[in-house]
Amino acid sequence: MNIVQHLAGPAARHPQRVALIDADAPIRENSGRLVVTYEQLWERVRRVAGGLLARGLKNGDRVALLMPNSLEYVESFLGIAAAGLVAVPMNIRLLESELLHMLKDSGARLLIAQDSLFTDREALIAVPELGVAVMRAAGALTAPKFPFDSLSDAAPIAPVDKAPDDLASLMYTSGTTGLPKGVMLPHRSWTAVADETRRLLEYGDAEITLHAAPLTHGAGFMLLPTLANAGTNIVISRFEPARVLQLMRAERVTNSFLVPSMIQMLLDTPDPDAANASSRNTGSHPDLKSIYYAGSPIDPGTLKGALARFGLVLVQSFGQMESPMFFTLMDRKDHARIADGSAAHLIRSAGRAIPGVKVRIVDDDGHDLPQGEAGEIAVQASQTMLGYWNRPEATAESIRHGWLHTGDVGRFDANGYLYIVDRKKDMIISGGSNVYAREVEEALLGLNGIKEAAVIGLPHPKWGEMVTAVLVSETGAPIDDATLVDYCRSHLPDYRRPKRFTWIGSLPRNAYGKVLKRELRKNLLEADGKV
Repeated sequence: MNIVQHLAGPAARHPQRVALIDADAPIRENSGRLVVTYEQLWERVRRVAGGLLARGLKNGDRVALLMPNSLEYVESFLGIAAAGLVAVPMNIRLLESELLHMLKDSGARLLIAQDSLFTDREALIAVPELGVAVMRAAGALTAPKFPFDSLSDAAPIAPVDKAPDDLASLMYTSGTTGLPKGVMLPHRSWTAVADETRRLLEYGDAEITLHAAPLTHGAGFMLLPTLANAGTNIVISRFEPARVLQLMRAERVTNSFLVPSMIQMLLDTPDPDAANASSRNTGSHPDLKSIYYAGSPIDPGTLKGALARFGLVLVQSFGQMESPMFFTLMDRKDHARIADGSAAHLIRSAGRAIPGVKVRIVDDDGHDLPQGEAGEIAVQASQTMLGYWNRPEATAESIRHGWLHTGDVGRFDANGYLYIVDRKKDMIISGGSNVYAREVEEALLGLNGIKEAAVIGLPHPKWGEMVTAVLVSETGAPIDDATLVDYCRSHLPDYRRPKRFTWIGSLPRNAYGKVLKRELRKNLLEADGKV
């Protein structure tokens, strides 16, 4: 087994089909449109693999990637796998300290970096001192760094055969509560996700996938299934809403992975052709079959706006990097029932468990809780990680008795739909009662004038923790506390009502769009003189 099998088969059957379009290559290289066939990509991947081994890298060595979405990223990722090595994808938006942590923690022997991303981060100049060689992916770098062409000009090799549990990648967590942890995903995990994606998103022959989100995270899991179906992967290095809308139509895109904030940015962008939609079910992009969203909660207004604009193409899943991408699914039919009002309550749901995946709601001792009661979500799935890299204690805490304990709190309704209540670590205990921040946030977002809401617990001498709402205004003008108190009185039980409201310009987020609540707590405590 090797994940490059998803490219090898289609390359043999459909050598002249288009495997990849790098839409930003003309910008980077001052050249024409870059289109790569399956035959060409398969050749390039095997040459990269040969070049890596020729440089002395050995089976299981880690190779870090610091590149935007590009042909070089795709052929590097697949070439690493073909060579029997381990990819360490790093999001280009991360801080230098986070990138250095990943390089040190993974023990990477090679960093393949786009020049500007390397040279703009002074701290990375010290990378060679860690024993990490540096390769440029594009542009010019001074010695001793060597060019990517030295890999792609090597003799091609046959892919190295790997066992299902052999490590394919270290995918670092988003690190909202501390330093990112390296998630060990073997070849079987990537293959299982590819198979499930093709089945659940109903991939047909020659899908056209637009990768507008980073391939280093969720979008990367749609690369292999598109290749497996001999489809076309279109990569862009930056998310620009107007350009995404234009590419969707011009390239006849059939599917794309987006996080909710990206969907909202598309809705905020004027689309002159939207009025030409033939019907509500086809939307303004008639070739579009699915917008697959995950990664963070979606605002009800965003969901309704996307259904109205793009038609019945939304698909949602619940998963996490430790076991990507599907535990549950909210399919197009579920979204259709939201749209027509027959199941409006599902707007808060993450869908039902997919076949082959077991999902339980458990208490702190691992015992099942009754239907309707909130507890930690535990899962069993074929794509689950081997564990955390060099963190046996964290692995033992997360994987217990064959079940992955997700750290997310949820509940099932009578029809088997899962509702995510909160992150376990974000739960607030106020006056001895459990307060789930996400439930309070969703209630607050129902008030006109609130654009974003984050609820945290701050120390309080009486309550233990005080429910605190950090809010972002739609208009820039805050709502007075009296109005907020009256609203909360009619929408939340007493113990869940915020005791304090704070307004800021925007919520701090990490590179994956997740709110950094630890930063909010730190800032408020510092402002109160308690740190």
